[in-house]
Amino acid sequence: MQADQHQGVVTHTELNKSLTTLQLWGIAVGLVISGEYFGWSYGWGTAGTLGFVVTSLLVALMYTTFTAFPPTTAVSPMAMDEA
Repeated sequence: MQADQHQGVVTHTELNKSLTTLQLWGIAVGLVISGEYFGWSYGWGTAGTLGFVVTSLLVALMYTTFTAFPPTTAVSPMAMDEA
């Protein structure tokens, strides 16, 4: 470990207020609007709260499983130029 790195201790001087109240409000409104357009509200209305949570957990599990494996570096024989 280098001398200029800290040992995981966060001091108060490292934390900066980066968002204002208006910006946080804008993010919240954007989330609600995007939920209307991307089907979150439809999913909740159709599947109910429990069904939507179960589906969300299933998708999260699949995503985690998919990203857990490192990408392969081997080249497929089909991708090699035989000419």
